[in-house]
Amino acid sequence: MVSSKEWSLNSSPIILPLAFQTWERNAIYVALFLAEYSGAKIYVTHVLEGEEDHTLKEQMLKDIGDASERFGVKHEYNEIEPERKPPSVELISKSIVARAEELDAQAIVMAAHREGLFRELLGRVSDHVARYSRRRVILVESPREGVLIPRMPRRILVPVLKEFHPDPFIVAAALTSSASSPEVEMIAAKVIPLPPTLPLEAVATLNELKKEEKEFSLFTSMAISSLGRFFNPKILPVRDIGSDVASFVRERGIDLIVMHSSRRTGFYSFFTRDEYEIVSRSPCVVLVTLPDTRSI
Repeated sequence: MVSSKEWSLNSSPIILPLAFQTWERNAIYVALFLAEYSGAKIYVTHVLEGEEDHTLKEQMLKDIGDASERFGVKHEYNEIEPERKPPSVELISKSIVARAEELDAQAIVMAAHREGLFRELLGRVSDHVARYSRRRVILVESPREGVLIPRMPRRILVPVLKEFHPDPFIVAAALTSSASSPEVEMIAAKVIPLPPTLPLEAVATLNELKKEEKEFSLFTSMAISSLGRFFNPKILPVRDIGSDVASFVRERGIDLIVMHSSRRTGFYSFFTRDEYEIVSRSPCVVLVTLPDTRSI
Protein backbone atom coordinates (compact mmCIF):
# COMPACT_ATOMS: atom_id res chain seq x y z
CA MET A 1 0.00 0.00 0.00
CA VAL A 2 1.30 3.44 -0.91
CA SER A 3 -0.04 4.99 2.29
CA SER A 4 2.28 2.84 4.41
CA LYS A 5 5.44 4.30 2.84
CA GLU A 6 7.16 7.32 4.32
CA TRP A 7 6.93 10.54 2.30
CA SER A 8 10.06 12.23 3.63
CA LEU A 9 13.83 12.29 3.96
CA ASN A 10 15.61 12.58 7.30
CA SER A 11 18.74 14.32 8.55
CA SER A 12 20.97 11.23 8.45
CA PRO A 13 24.12 11.55 6.31
CA ILE A 14 24.22 11.36 2.51
CA ILE A 15 27.15 9.50 0.95
CA LEU A 16 28.51 11.05 -2.26
CA PRO A 17 31.09 8.67 -3.82
CA LEU A 18 33.41 10.41 -6.28
CA ALA A 19 36.19 9.27 -8.59
CA PHE A 20 36.72 12.95 -9.53
CA GLN A 21 35.53 12.72 -13.10
CA THR A 22 33.75 15.52 -14.97
CA TRP A 23 30.59 13.43 -15.50
CA GLU A 24 30.04 13.32 -11.72
CA ARG A 25 28.90 16.96 -11.53
CA ASN A 26 25.23 16.04 -11.83
CA ALA A 27 25.50 13.77 -8.77
CA ILE A 28 27.08 16.62 -6.79
CA TYR A 29 24.18 18.88 -7.77
CA VAL A 30 21.59 16.29 -6.66
CA ALA A 31 23.35 15.55 -3.35
CA LEU A 32 23.48 19.26 -2.48
CA PHE A 33 19.77 19.77 -3.11
CA LEU A 34 18.80 16.68 -1.12
CA ALA A 35 21.06 17.70 1.76
CA GLU A 36 19.63 21.22 1.80
CA TYR A 37 16.08 19.84 1.68
CA SER A 38 16.61 17.34 4.53
CA GLY A 39 19.21 19.11 6.67
CA ALA A 40 21.67 16.26 6.10
CA LYS A 41 25.45 16.30 6.01
CA ILE A 42 27.25 15.13 2.86
CA TYR A 43 30.17 12.74 3.15
CA VAL A 44 32.22 13.00 -0.04
CA THR A 45 33.81 9.54 -0.29
CA HIS A 46 36.75 8.57 -2.48
CA VAL A 47 38.20 5.06 -2.78
CA LEU A 48 41.90 5.41 -3.51
CA GLU A 49 42.93 3.66 -6.71
CA GLY A 50 46.66 4.32 -6.73
CA GLU A 51 46.79 6.80 -9.60
CA GLU A 52 44.96 9.99 -8.70
CA ASP A 53 44.30 13.07 -10.84
CA HIS A 54 45.15 15.61 -8.14
CA THR A 55 44.46 18.65 -10.32
CA LEU A 56 40.84 17.69 -11.02
CA LYS A 57 40.38 16.40 -7.48
CA GLU A 58 41.46 19.67 -5.88
CA GLN A 59 39.29 21.74 -8.22
CA MET A 60 36.20 19.59 -7.65
CA LEU A 61 36.66 19.64 -3.88
CA LYS A 62 36.95 23.43 -4.01
CA ASP A 63 33.77 23.62 -6.11
CA ILE A 64 31.95 21.37 -3.62
CA GLY A 65 33.14 23.54 -0.73
CA ASP A 66 31.96 26.73 -2.43
CA ALA A 67 28.60 25.19 -3.36
CA SER A 68 28.10 23.75 0.14
CA GLU A 69 28.57 27.21 1.58
CA ARG A 70 25.99 28.67 -0.81
CA PHE A 71 23.50 25.91 0.00
CA GLY A 72 24.16 26.09 3.73
CA VAL A 73 25.08 22.40 3.73
CA LYS A 74 27.76 20.71 5.85
CA HIS A 75 30.15 18.36 4.10
CA GLU A 76 33.21 16.26 4.92
CA TYR A 77 35.76 14.59 2.67
CA ASN A 78 36.76 10.98 3.42
CA GLU A 79 39.25 8.69 1.69
CA ILE A 80 39.06 4.91 1.81
CA GLU A 81 42.25 2.86 1.60
CA PRO A 82 41.29 -0.39 -0.16
CA GLU A 83 42.79 -3.77 0.64
CA ARG A 84 44.68 -3.79 -2.66
CA LYS A 85 45.47 -1.39 -5.50
CA PRO A 86 44.25 -0.93 -8.05
CA PRO A 87 40.97 -2.05 -6.48
CA SER A 88 38.47 -4.08 -8.48
CA VAL A 89 35.00 -2.78 -9.30
CA GLU A 90 33.60 -5.09 -6.63
CA LEU A 91 36.08 -3.91 -3.98
CA ILE A 92 35.35 -0.24 -4.71
CA SER A 93 31.59 -0.79 -4.50
CA LYS A 94 31.78 -2.84 -1.30
CA SER A 95 33.98 -0.16 0.29
CA ILE A 96 31.35 2.49 -0.51
CA VAL A 97 28.53 0.34 0.87
CA ALA A 98 30.53 -0.36 4.05
CA ARG A 99 31.10 3.37 4.58
CA ALA A 100 27.37 4.02 4.24
CA GLU A 101 26.73 1.39 6.92
CA GLU A 102 29.44 2.81 9.19
CA LEU A 103 27.94 6.31 9.00
CA ASP A 104 24.33 5.08 9.17
CA ALA A 105 23.60 6.99 5.98
CA GLN A 106 20.07 7.53 4.72
CA ALA A 107 21.17 7.43 1.08
CA ILE A 108 24.01 6.99 -1.39
CA VAL A 109 23.88 9.48 -4.27
CA MET A 110 26.10 8.20 -7.06
CA ALA A 111 26.96 9.21 -10.60
CA ALA A 112 26.45 6.71 -13.40
CA HIS A 113 26.94 7.11 -17.13
CA ARG A 114 26.44 5.06 -20.24
CA GLU A 115 29.30 2.72 -21.03
CA GLY A 116 30.02 -0.02 -23.57
CA LEU A 117 27.88 -3.15 -23.64
CA PHE A 118 30.65 -5.32 -22.15
CA ARG A 119 31.08 -3.05 -19.12
CA GLU A 120 27.34 -2.74 -18.61
CA LEU A 121 26.90 -6.52 -18.71
CA LEU A 122 29.66 -6.97 -16.12
CA GLY A 123 28.33 -4.06 -14.09
CA ARG A 124 29.60 -0.57 -13.42
CA VAL A 125 30.68 0.50 -9.92
CA SER A 126 27.30 2.19 -9.53
CA ASP A 127 25.50 -1.03 -10.51
CA HIS A 128 27.42 -3.02 -7.88
CA VAL A 129 26.67 -0.42 -5.22
CA ALA A 130 22.98 -0.65 -6.14
CA ARG A 131 23.13 -4.45 -5.79
CA TYR A 132 25.01 -4.57 -2.46
CA SER A 133 23.52 -1.66 -0.53
CA ARG A 134 20.28 -2.15 1.36
CA ARG A 135 20.03 1.59 1.97
CA ARG A 136 18.37 4.04 -0.38
CA VAL A 137 20.47 4.60 -3.50
CA ILE A 138 19.96 7.39 -6.01
CA LEU A 139 21.77 6.80 -9.29
CA VAL A 140 22.37 9.86 -11.45
CA GLU A 141 22.41 8.48 -15.00
CA SER A 142 23.87 10.89 -17.55
CA PRO A 143 23.27 9.98 -21.23
CA ARG A 144 26.66 11.37 -22.26
CA GLU A 145 29.37 13.65 -20.95
CA GLY A 146 28.44 17.31 -21.02
CA VAL A 147 24.70 16.81 -20.42
CA LEU A 148 23.97 18.71 -17.22
CA ILE A 149 20.87 19.13 -15.10
CA PRO A 150 19.73 22.77 -15.44
CA ARG A 151 20.43 24.85 -12.37
CA MET A 152 16.67 25.13 -11.92
CA PRO A 153 14.77 22.43 -13.89
CA ARG A 154 11.55 23.75 -15.41
CA ARG A 155 9.99 20.41 -16.34
CA ILE A 156 10.48 17.14 -14.44
CA LEU A 157 8.96 13.82 -15.47
CA VAL A 158 8.19 11.06 -12.95
CA PRO A 159 7.31 7.97 -15.04
CA VAL A 160 5.53 5.19 -13.16
CA LEU A 161 5.74 1.74 -14.73
CA LYS A 162 4.22 -0.70 -12.24
CA GLU A 163 4.87 0.19 -8.62
CA PHE A 164 3.89 3.64 -7.34
CA HIS A 165 6.67 4.57 -4.88
CA PRO A 166 7.17 7.85 -2.96
CA ASP A 167 10.93 8.23 -3.48
CA PRO A 168 10.88 9.77 -7.00
CA PHE A 169 8.26 12.27 -5.87
CA ILE A 170 10.30 13.15 -2.76
CA VAL A 171 13.42 13.71 -4.88
CA ALA A 172 11.50 15.82 -7.41
CA ALA A 173 10.09 17.92 -4.58
CA ALA A 174 13.56 18.38 -3.09
CA LEU A 175 15.03 19.55 -6.39
CA THR A 176 12.33 22.19 -6.77
CA SER A 177 11.93 23.15 -3.12
CA SER A 178 13.42 26.61 -3.64
CA ALA A 179 11.31 27.34 -6.73
CA SER A 180 7.82 28.82 -6.84
CA SER A 181 5.20 26.36 -8.10
CA PRO A 182 4.12 28.22 -11.27
CA GLU A 183 7.68 28.12 -12.64
CA VAL A 184 8.09 24.34 -12.42
CA GLU A 185 5.97 21.71 -14.14
CA MET A 186 6.19 18.26 -12.56
CA ILE A 187 4.49 15.56 -14.60
CA ALA A 188 3.63 12.20 -13.06
CA ALA A 189 3.02 9.83 -15.96
CA LYS A 190 1.59 6.33 -15.66
CA VAL A 191 3.20 4.45 -18.55
CA ILE A 192 0.75 2.00 -20.16
CA PRO A 193 2.10 -0.43 -22.80
CA LEU A 194 -0.41 -0.98 -25.61
CA PRO A 195 -0.88 -4.12 -27.72
CA PRO A 196 0.79 -3.60 -31.13
CA THR A 197 -2.48 -4.38 -32.92
CA LEU A 198 -4.62 -1.85 -31.04
CA PRO A 199 -5.68 1.07 -33.32
CA LEU A 200 -4.61 4.44 -31.93
CA GLU A 201 -8.12 5.87 -32.32
CA ALA A 202 -9.40 3.22 -29.90
CA VAL A 203 -7.06 4.24 -27.06
CA ALA A 204 -9.20 7.11 -25.75
CA THR A 205 -12.26 4.90 -25.37
CA LEU A 206 -10.65 2.02 -23.45
CA ASN A 207 -12.39 1.51 -20.11
CA GLU A 208 -9.22 0.01 -18.65
CA LEU A 209 -7.29 3.21 -19.36
CA LYS A 210 -10.02 5.32 -17.80
CA LYS A 211 -9.84 3.17 -14.67
CA GLU A 212 -6.03 3.52 -14.60
CA GLU A 213 -6.36 7.28 -14.98
CA LYS A 214 -8.77 7.55 -12.04
CA GLU A 215 -6.60 5.40 -9.75
CA PHE A 216 -3.40 7.18 -10.77
CA SER A 217 -4.94 10.59 -10.09
CA LEU A 218 -5.76 9.35 -6.58
CA PHE A 219 -2.17 8.18 -5.99
CA THR A 220 -0.80 11.47 -7.32
CA SER A 221 -3.07 13.44 -4.99
CA MET A 222 -1.40 11.61 -2.11
CA ALA A 223 1.98 12.90 -3.29
CA ILE A 224 0.61 16.44 -3.54
CA SER A 225 -0.90 16.40 -0.05
CA SER A 226 2.18 14.75 1.50
CA LEU A 227 4.82 16.94 -0.15
CA GLY A 228 2.97 20.20 -0.75
CA ARG A 229 4.06 20.23 -4.40
CA PHE A 230 1.77 19.92 -7.41
CA PHE A 231 2.23 16.95 -9.75
CA ASN A 232 0.27 16.90 -12.98
CA PRO A 233 -1.04 13.32 -13.42
CA LYS A 234 -1.03 11.91 -16.94
CA ILE A 235 -1.65 8.54 -18.60
CA LEU A 236 1.05 7.87 -21.19
CA PRO A 237 0.09 5.03 -23.59
CA VAL A 238 3.12 3.62 -25.43
CA ARG A 239 3.93 0.91 -27.95
CA ASP A 240 7.73 1.00 -27.51
CA ILE A 241 8.50 2.15 -23.96
CA GLY A 242 12.06 3.43 -24.44
CA SER A 243 11.42 5.16 -27.76
CA ASP A 244 8.01 6.63 -26.88
CA VAL A 245 9.08 7.97 -23.46
CA ALA A 246 12.16 9.53 -25.08
CA SER A 247 9.92 11.16 -27.71
CA PHE A 248 7.63 12.52 -24.99
CA VAL A 249 10.66 13.96 -23.18
CA ARG A 250 11.82 15.76 -26.33
CA GLU A 251 8.36 17.01 -27.31
CA ARG A 252 7.60 18.39 -23.83
CA GLY A 253 11.08 19.81 -23.23
CA ILE A 254 11.63 17.71 -20.10
CA ASP A 255 14.82 18.68 -18.23
CA LEU A 256 15.01 15.69 -15.89
CA ILE A 257 13.48 12.25 -15.33
CA VAL A 258 13.10 10.82 -11.83
CA MET A 259 12.03 7.18 -11.69
CA HIS A 260 11.84 4.23 -9.30
CA SER A 261 13.49 0.82 -9.62
CA SER A 262 12.71 -2.03 -7.24
CA ARG A 263 16.18 -3.68 -7.65
CA ARG A 264 15.20 -6.69 -9.72
CA THR A 265 18.21 -8.43 -11.22
CA GLY A 266 18.78 -10.02 -14.61
CA PHE A 267 20.34 -9.28 -17.98
CA TYR A 268 19.68 -5.57 -17.49
CA SER A 269 21.71 -5.18 -14.30
CA PHE A 270 19.23 -4.47 -11.48
CA PHE A 271 16.81 -2.86 -13.96
CA THR A 272 13.84 -4.52 -15.55
CA ARG A 273 13.87 -4.40 -19.34
CA ASP A 274 11.41 -1.49 -19.40
CA GLU A 275 13.42 0.51 -16.84
CA TYR A 276 16.61 -0.09 -18.82
CA GLU A 277 14.92 1.05 -22.05
CA ILE A 278 13.92 4.38 -20.47
CA VAL A 279 17.34 5.03 -18.94
CA SER A 280 19.35 4.01 -21.99
CA ARG A 281 17.30 6.03 -24.50
CA SER A 282 16.67 9.16 -22.47
CA PRO A 283 18.05 12.38 -23.98
CA CYS A 284 18.24 13.97 -20.51
CA VAL A 285 19.65 13.00 -17.12
CA VAL A 286 17.70 10.28 -15.30
CA LEU A 287 17.67 9.90 -11.52
CA VAL A 288 16.89 6.31 -10.52
CA THR A 289 15.75 5.82 -6.92
CA LEU A 290 16.35 2.42 -5.35
CA PRO A 291 14.45 1.85 -2.09
CA ASP A 292 15.76 1.30 1.41
CA THR A 293 15.20 -2.45 1.87
CA ARG A 294 16.44 -2.88 5.44
CA SER A 295 12.92 -3.28 6.81
CA ILE A 296 11.81 -5.75 4.13
